[in-house]
Amino acid sequence: MTLSFKPMTTTRFVVEVEDIDLSKPVDGASVAALRKAINEHSILVFRGQTIDNDQHIAFSRNFGDLEIHTVKQYLLPDYPEIIALANRGENGTTPIDNGGAYWHTDISYKAKPPMGSLLYSLEVPPEGGDTLFADMYAAYDALDDDMKDRIEGVRAVHGYAARFSQMGEGGKRPTLSAEQLAEVPEVTHPVVRINRETGRRALYVNEGFTQGIEGMPMVESRTLVDTLNAHATQPDFVYDHRWRVGDLVFWDNRAVMHCATAYDTSYPRRMHRTTIQGDMPIA
Repeated sequence: MTLSFKPMTTTRFVVEVEDIDLSKPVDGASVAALRKAINEHSILVFRGQTIDNDQHIAFSRNFGDLEIHTVKQYLLPDYPEIIALANRGENGTTPIDNGGAYWHTDISYKAKPPMGSLLYSLEVPPEGGDTLFADMYAAYDALDDDMKDRIEGVRAVHGYAARFSQMGEGGKRPTLSAEQLAEVPEVTHPVVRINRETGRRALYVNEGFTQGIEGMPMVESRTLVDTLNAHATQPDFVYDHRWRVGDLVFWDNRAVMHCATAYDTSYPRRMHRTTIQGDMPIA
């Protein structure tokens, strides 16, 4: 199988992968090409796919073991590797309208955050419900030297409980049990994260889960995090993915953050996500 990669932005961080059917097993050479591509481009888009849950999981496992999300209420029955992001719920899962409508990197609040996420669209509204992605390699590269020096070696605190509680106001989210809260204690990660495979440097903070800078006064800490997030989400660094049914998007959580956009919730929206386990971020 020979794959082709079509650029989707003027920068290199998003490409469409052509000439591949994910309902069929992917050969070793193609997996190697996709591994190389995710390191080079950060986001791979597969259009027009028709896959079932087993095929989604099988394709995802080519890139590593899969993460089981802490909030079991969203996991698809019989397929705990899949989180169902469905505004009507699915097979008894808790409905979720637009839970990621803030800039975040998936599960950055764990000591070993996931390497990547693979989101597959089953039902989409006629407009809206896009996902925005920010290129954190480009965002780091564009910082001035003073800011690069300021954040070198600095660590940020990441947590989930506060964000989940905030999203749950008004009964929109289930309550986390004591056992679930115990799975997600606060952790620290370098503000500048290095890809172990390529040596590339990316900003590694986000609006959703980065609570502050370790050892820094609260006001100064919050100002720095907000400044870095505002810098990273400038239009020059952002790609807007407009979903079609049958899209599968594979993104590198080490290198991008993302944000869901609003849509008319009178329309159904149903997506399935698998999440690839990662390693401890290094500076």
